[in-house]
Amino acid sequence: MVRNRGLLIGAMMASVSAQTAWAQTTAPQVVPPQAAAAQTAATAGQTAPAADPAPEGTAGGTAVEAESEEIVVQGQKLPGSVVGDIPPEQTLSPADIRSYGVSSINDLLTELSPQTSSGRGRGGAPVVLLDGRRISSFAEIRDLPTEAIARVEILPEEVALKYGYAADQRVVNFVLRRRFRAVTTEVSGQAATDGGTVTPRGQLGLLKINRNGRMTLNLDYQQTSGLLESERDLIGRSTSGVFDLAGNITPGAGLAQIDALSAAAGRPITVAGVPASGTGTLGGYAAGTANVTDLTPYRSLTAATQNFSANTVYSRVIGNVPVTLNARVETTSSQSDQGLAGISVALPAGNRFSPFGQAVTLNRYVADDVLGQSNEALNAHLGLGANGTFGRWRWTLTGNYDRNTSETFTDVNVNATGLQAAINANDPNVNPFGPLSPALVTPGVANTARSVSQDVDVTGLVNGPLFHLPAGDASTTLRVGYANNDLDSRAFRLGVASTSDVTRSIGNGQVNIDLPITSRSRDFLSALGNLSLNGNYRIEQLNDFGTLSTYGYGLNWSPIVPLRLLVSFTDEENAPSPQQLGNPLVSTPNARIFDYVRGTTVDVTRLSGGNAGLVAENRHAFKAGFNLQPFSGTDFRLQVDYTRQSSDNPIASFPSPTAAIEAAFPQRFVRDANGALLSYDARPVNFQSERQSQLRWGVNFSKPIKNRIQKQLEAFRAGTGPNPFAGMTFPGQRRPGGQGGAQGAPDGAPPTAGGERPAGEGRSAGGGERRGGFGGGPGGGGFRGGGGGFGGGQGGGRINFAFYHTWHFEDEVVVRDGVPVLDNLNGAATRNDSGTPRHELELQAGYSNNGLGVRLTGEYQSATQVFGGTSSNAATLNFDSLTTFNLRLFDDLGGNLSFVRKHPWARGMRVSFDIRNVLNTRQDVTDGTGTVPINYQPAYRDAVGRTVRLSVRKLFF
Repeated sequence: MVRNRGLLIGAMMASVSAQTAWAQTTAPQVVPPQAAAAQTAATAGQTAPAADPAPEGTAGGTAVEAESEEIVVQGQKLPGSVVGDIPPEQTLSPADIRSYGVSSINDLLTELSPQTSSGRGRGGAPVVLLDGRRISSFAEIRDLPTEAIARVEILPEEVALKYGYAADQRVVNFVLRRRFRAVTTEVSGQAATDGGTVTPRGQLGLLKINRNGRMTLNLDYQQTSGLLESERDLIGRSTSGVFDLAGNITPGAGLAQIDALSAAAGRPITVAGVPASGTGTLGGYAAGTANVTDLTPYRSLTAATQNFSANTVYSRVIGNVPVTLNARVETTSSQSDQGLAGISVALPAGNRFSPFGQAVTLNRYVADDVLGQSNEALNAHLGLGANGTFGRWRWTLTGNYDRNTSETFTDVNVNATGLQAAINANDPNVNPFGPLSPALVTPGVANTARSVSQDVDVTGLVNGPLFHLPAGDASTTLRVGYANNDLDSRAFRLGVASTSDVTRSIGNGQVNIDLPITSRSRDFLSALGNLSLNGNYRIEQLNDFGTLSTYGYGLNWSPIVPLRLLVSFTDEENAPSPQQLGNPLVSTPNARIFDYVRGTTVDVTRLSGGNAGLVAENRHAFKAGFNLQPFSGTDFRLQVDYTRQSSDNPIASFPSPTAAIEAAFPQRFVRDANGALLSYDARPVNFQSERQSQLRWGVNFSKPIKNRIQKQLEAFRAGTGPNPFAGMTFPGQRRPGGQGGAQGAPDGAPPTAGGERPAGEGRSAGGGERRGGFGGGPGGGGFRGGGGGFGGGQGGGRINFAFYHTWHFEDEVVVRDGVPVLDNLNGAATRNDSGTPRHELELQAGYSNNGLGVRLTGEYQSATQVFGGTSSNAATLNFDSLTTFNLRLFDDLGGNLSFVRKHPWARGMRVSFDIRNVLNTRQDVTDGTGTVPINYQPAYRDAVGRTVRLSVRKLFF
């Protein structure tokens, strides 16, 4: 009896130590201290026997496998690792992943942005791998729940070369569990604490992973209400134009002043506000003073948006080849208000409603005729991926098809032809100062822009050993691919139609070679540690830009085990994207900008779209860095990277319109006879050259914490406490028909004593193969731990901390010959409207245990200045430093056993509360006099401000 109990306890402990949350319907009896002592004595000096593994295809052993920390055998790679000899800079275990309190791979990747950002190339998102292999696109895994992840590896840019990518992005490798099944639901609501906008969201996901592949389906709907300027503390007074809801009088065509008012005032009068009554004598008009309408109720700070997406993935092993199909569709829409429509009508000298006795012009807004801009977009994606091995070589084939459609409608004005005709006829029923008839003032013809892009690409990749060297095998990666991009755009602006059709075909190939020079493990020049060299070359043949090439080389050296150094150089040529070349022209009225030439805020027409005149850029990048883990047995890492890059003909978004930029691109700006800015063209441009350098360093620290369940189980094992799982039942668990509580246990439950199956039961015992419904098929039950089972209880808790500092040394741009060098660290603003901060800090700190977690993130950027004016008008803007913090609190209810025992529905449930911008800080901007320019009011810098978000997430297994 004691032996059976001991074996049963041993099986349970093997299951629970692997963070398994399932138990038998009949609770195991508590082993008394005497029995425990006897058992300990009987097994002293021996290794605890492991439970027999469940047969392949069942979930009997899956729970043990699902949450156990992987045992690292020195000199051997873990399953799903990347190719090559470069180890991860950081590895996250399931407990580490839980400590972030996020729901999906997409959310986790966002949280990891400080660790995955790169100072090389154009930056952007990292390369994403799955189980050490390429995927067709990020859509293939973006919606997977974090509970399905067994491990995350973050690797340097050099690893991207081994997968056929350019060496300007870090690499993140997600390794999935071998078996997992769950239905995930999440509902959330977000609101701004300053009011004005809310964001409800609902998500549904189905996932099944087993030895034969995986299947996922995810639905996501979100909408955000629009935010008006009137809902924030803003000074919305327009600084340009003479329009007003009541109206303003200006001189008639060809006249310099309003004679009647000038004679009465004894000075020239060129503008007069219409009385509130709309009629009256000359004395009622505000001579020399224009009426001004507060337009904040008619202008959007943020657009109202709606978004729906459906994403499905089906992966199956065909023969020995895993094949993955992915389909995703997303529809988005947005609506924003751009102000009121203004009209100018001529009042003849004899107009019965005009007291002026001469021709004048009435300028007024049309009440309730708000100019709007809307966008509708539909994006569809199909992806295919397959991979396999032949001998010691690995191969991958991926293909994608994307079709993206976008339509933009912009109201530009109204048609007042009917009103003008009635005024010219001196119609007694048409008072130009009174309410305007919709029959006389009709909607104008909207500007429209439509684009349809279709992209197809196919990529084949092989990597493996070339030949043997004393320090190891020389390896290579070969990639070939073909892509076709087609962009068809149509625009209709101010009655003029324009079209653009950009078609690009690309044939490309890339080779990467790694040569091991020294090796500790092979005892070849081991005093030098591990040293390898690599070289790469990529060539692209484009039908519109000819041949573009990229080459690079570097070294990977680990002189001692805790230290690894990476040095690399890259020279690459890049063509502008089809969108940068051929996007349709979009005209946005009443766009508010700061006019540096005149030192004032103005409302102008902003043009955006593609620029067919762009040329290819040439970028040269150098990187040297190291990764150090100084303390053995402690997860503390120091990472330091220095990057320096320069570019010829860099492609850039149009910069902040300073005086220097206007002098360099005068054709992009339109001013009236008085010098007032009317419009500017913000389409992308080529600069002549640019140069950047920076140092980025950071530390990562993670420490496991023993949680309550582990402590209770240790006490139970020692005979000093009760079984924490006593009396608990779990979803899907079948009650035994007779004696022997383990018989008929649910998938993932501990096996019977000694791991043996009851006699007469075959492969399907213990929840093996099932049929029918979404969870049918091999693999049986789902995941029994982590954030889904008893939440943060399994695998212990975590304390983690990360800090990164980016120090920009150089950021200079030469716009073109004859124009002074623009220093973004000292007064220029070619990358944004505020220049480049010298220092940027990123902070992450988290604690999670017993299902409860708290996570704090923070960002800081140092102050900057922009010297954007002319020699006669030195318009200087001062941008203060900015510090923001975000806070997340979450509770995996399953981490509290006593609560789950009373409320079984709480298993797999997590409640989260997020606060973005905890201190509600916004950047302060002032000019040289200390005044805040209208366009740089804090609410324009961050319209929404602090938000709070409550979400409830539930996993069903």
